[in-house]
Amino acid sequence: MKFSSLVPSVLAAASVVVASSAFSPAQAALTSLSNSCSTSDLSGSVACEGAFKGNDSNQVLDGLFGVDAWSELFKVDSDSGVDDGLTVTGGGTSGGWSLTGIDFSTTNIMVALKGGNSFSAYKLDGVISGNWNTDGLVNGGGGHPGLSHFTVYQAPKPVTDPEAVPEPLTILGSATALGIGGLLKRQQSKKNNKA
Repeated sequence: MKFSSLVPSVLAAASVVVASSAFSPAQAALTSLSNSCSTSDLSGSVACEGAFKGNDSNQVLDGLFGVDAWSELFKVDSDSGVDDGLTVTGGGTSGGWSLTGIDFSTTNIMVALKGGNSFSAYKLDGVISGNWNTDGLVNGGGGHPGLSHFTVYQAPKPVTDPEAVPEPLTILGSATALGIGGLLKRQQSKKNNKA
């Protein structure tokens, strides 16, 4: 195939890639509200983000706490109930919670509390029970809303590679190269001494 006939094909393919990426939908950013959450809203949490406008269930949550790929693990669609490893107790604007079956060594865990027209997110790291309240949420009519749902999200933690150990052939190759280099240097030194 001639080079001159290849160039138009490559340019056409490149323009399709650029055009399709230019018109792909952008990830919508979460809309922060004036009220802010506190780790005291979900005891045992180590960080919080929010309050955010809307419903966590239909938002892209990637990026919260610097983590991508959040996926729903458990959800209780009221202010009390059970869903597999999640138990939510109490009612209205405060209560208790507990989790079972969580491996914090391999999994990031986030809880979203939803009430009124907002939700807040809380990062957990090892704590499996505590209390919750809706002080970090916004109610359209003022005050704190009742809990609409309590959702637990998970995302895998990055796998850390153990320290790299050189393979035996790599060590043998390096030793051979150093040996040859030493011989060549010795020969060059002998030539320089004779001259």
